[in-house]
Amino acid sequence: MIEIKELRALRGPNRHTRHSVIFMVLDIQEYENRPSDTITGFSDRLEALIPSLREHECSIGKPGGFLQRLFAGTWAGHIIEHIAIELQCLAGMNVGYGKSLDTSQKGIYIVVFRYVVELAGLNAAKEAVKLFEALAEGKSFDVNQAISNLKILREEDMLGPTTWSIVKEAKSRGIPFIRLNDDSYIQLGYGAHQKRIQASITGQTSAIAVEIADRKTQVKEHLQKAGIPVPNGQVVSTEEEAVSVFNQLGTAVVVKPNVGNHGIGATVNVTNLDQLKKAFRAAQAKHPEVIVEEYVSGGDFRFLVIDGKFVAAAKREPAHVVGDGKTTIKMLIEKTNADPRRGYGHEKVLTQIKIDHMTKRLLTLRGMSVDSSPEEGEKVYLKTTANLSQGGTATDVTDEVNPEIRLMTERAARIIDLDCVGVDALATDISLPLKQSKIKVVELNAAPGFRMHLEPTNGQPRDVAKPLVDMLFPNSYQQVPVLAVTGTNGKTTTCKLITHALKYSGKTVGLACTTGVGIDGNFILNGDYSGPDGAGIVLREPTVDHIVLEVARGGLLRRGLGVDAVDVGVILNIGNDHMGIDWIETQEDLSLTKSTVVEVVKSSGASVLNADDPVTMSVLGRARGNIILFSLDSENQRIKEHVNEGGTVVTLDQQTAIIRNSGLDIPVCLLEEIPITFGGVVDFNISNALAAIGALHGLDMSVEQIRNGVMTFYPSANQNPGRMNLFDFHEYKVLVDYGHNPESARALAQLLPRLSPGRKIALCHGTGNRITEHIIEYGKALASVYDYVVLADFDPRNRPIGETPELVREGLILGGFKKENVEIVSDPDKALEYLFSKAETGDLLVVQPDELEPIMSQIMERHRQFVTSL
Repeated sequence: MIEIKELRALRGPNRHTRHSVIFMVLDIQEYENRPSDTITGFSDRLEALIPSLREHECSIGKPGGFLQRLFAGTWAGHIIEHIAIELQCLAGMNVGYGKSLDTSQKGIYIVVFRYVVELAGLNAAKEAVKLFEALAEGKSFDVNQAISNLKILREEDMLGPTTWSIVKEAKSRGIPFIRLNDDSYIQLGYGAHQKRIQASITGQTSAIAVEIADRKTQVKEHLQKAGIPVPNGQVVSTEEEAVSVFNQLGTAVVVKPNVGNHGIGATVNVTNLDQLKKAFRAAQAKHPEVIVEEYVSGGDFRFLVIDGKFVAAAKREPAHVVGDGKTTIKMLIEKTNADPRRGYGHEKVLTQIKIDHMTKRLLTLRGMSVDSSPEEGEKVYLKTTANLSQGGTATDVTDEVNPEIRLMTERAARIIDLDCVGVDALATDISLPLKQSKIKVVELNAAPGFRMHLEPTNGQPRDVAKPLVDMLFPNSYQQVPVLAVTGTNGKTTTCKLITHALKYSGKTVGLACTTGVGIDGNFILNGDYSGPDGAGIVLREPTVDHIVLEVARGGLLRRGLGVDAVDVGVILNIGNDHMGIDWIETQEDLSLTKSTVVEVVKSSGASVLNADDPVTMSVLGRARGNIILFSLDSENQRIKEHVNEGGTVVTLDQQTAIIRNSGLDIPVCLLEEIPITFGGVVDFNISNALAAIGALHGLDMSVEQIRNGVMTFYPSANQNPGRMNLFDFHEYKVLVDYGHNPESARALAQLLPRLSPGRKIALCHGTGNRITEHIIEYGKALASVYDYVVLADFDPRNRPIGETPELVREGLILGGFKKENVEIVSDPDKALEYLFSKAETGDLLVVQPDELEPIMSQIMERHRQFVTSL
């Protein structure tokens, strides 16, 4: 039996594609030795069950390519990928991308494929596995039921036509969007320039106006006082009152709840007391106050007004059937639903008619049931309203509307103060002037659906989303720049340096990084927010005008990048840390993961890459936008070639950081003026500073602003906690730095002798989820840096307590370290106490925690007490 070992959605750009995909790890077990051509009859059964697989091109590159692979023999993972894709397509969610990858483990495959609706994509993955197994075992599989289930998930989760049309229009203008809930609550744009909508209700829509529009009698009163024609009627709360109003009006009436929409509880064309009483009870079941008003004969029209201007009109007709004297209503509905233009939910232009309580109630009022056979030519309405989602139809009549009626609809919108409104009216002929048309406004809809205008059953489609987006962004959308930084080492420091420089220049910056989420320099959340969750927080923050994201490997692999596109992408370096985790098996796997950050750079943006790191340079061809390289070596052949080709680099001229472009050197500042370089001696922080300069230059920040930023950012516990924080205890010093891999250990080797002449004593830890070889390698690296090492077990992950420090000790000893100079103290508090107990005059204590707290607070308290005692 095939096992799904992992299944999740990668919601943003990832190592496989820039699009959202379902990620699945399969153990195909026995099928590793049973490709499709060895399973008797399998390929024929699959083709017969899903004939549309014939259109799949696969690697062959033309229709029929997948079937060619199938009959020639291919493996379960590849087949399941194609089934999952096609099931979604058959359920009305057109997707095309997919791939299956083998791994170093026998029978284990990675399968990825596009999705439109996350829950449907996840379900398609599971159904694809079940379908494969059923056909492989010669069993039946109900593919229609699987497709039906996917359609239900699609309708539950997919954006409706109105919301999607607005989002689509915004995207066409380069405006990003975020879905804020499972419904239609959408953020358009980021940060301080965002706008929000919920379907056609906007963040600018008056709450007072919405409440008034929901109360039909209040709307009528306001409109009537302004000279806009409305039906006569009254609000009642008892059946006796309803009968009295009915008799007073002396004509057919409409009965509906005073509060509500979509025709729920409404009954039209009530002509006798028996119908009236039934209609009253149906309405009062939805709201205690009921409207009884005259029934106006004529066509049912919807006029759409946006930002005070008429934009479209449609003539609507509720779902109905026309009798032939023989066929039952139920059969007539089935015949109507067989129209290829009708589908489930919103998948087609028309929606299938569903027999529900409203249908049965309307038929009962006419003395009919679904088993009745209407007379030939008799039209039987099945819904009280003409909503397309209930099977109604719409004909565009925008060009037929008389100017007087246009003006009337615009006035109605302004009188109630709605920025987007559907004016519902009944009239005999809307091409005539106001009085001759006999038009009467029956209600205003504060959240009008756009579907009848976007995809009318008949007539010209109208792009009604455009004027709404015009209203939200009258002066076009002002982009909020997003900078994303990734790499093995230095991400947090570089992000905080960039953030500081932007804030110093007057920007309001949102930062999501390993130490938390900061808004305008204030950390509102502490913890690791270097994944898509942290990105989401700052992207939604309405106060920021610039966004800086630290992008860690884990978030990229498990959920994808938290943003679809960035203005500046930075790759600092790519080491071999994290190998063997999350299906990263080779250096290329890790490089492709990290390169996501520069692959999503906008064409108008900049990619900043480390020319001193060969692995980073291996993904140079994947970077987009303006390419900016940085290097500690001005003679680096890569940057020389880049400058000769007209590119920009950030490098050093003697001891000065410069921006070099086409032979023009622009000095930024001396290295010794950049505090995080410790006087220009810490190479890894020089590299980080050059990367930050490149990123800021990529944003077109002035050299003066860049200079001011990098010269005022210090390696202090306040500005950059846990990154090269040095505390002077007079007799000895303490350095706190978040180093956790061999590269960071070796980088410190050059610096530490310059900070203190005595012994170098470290409190270190290994990371339990690294492969054993890498933990041992980390120990070897420590051996060349320190004189004495205390090992704690800060981060055991999936290993037993104590196992990780033992592996680090093994590496230390293999690196030539004396056994007596290594001590394992698993408890973090005791380990810190032990470290301080070893301090002698001239020593440098180096603390490398996994989490800053409570260790940082403990060290700062010790230092405070020391300073106080002086």
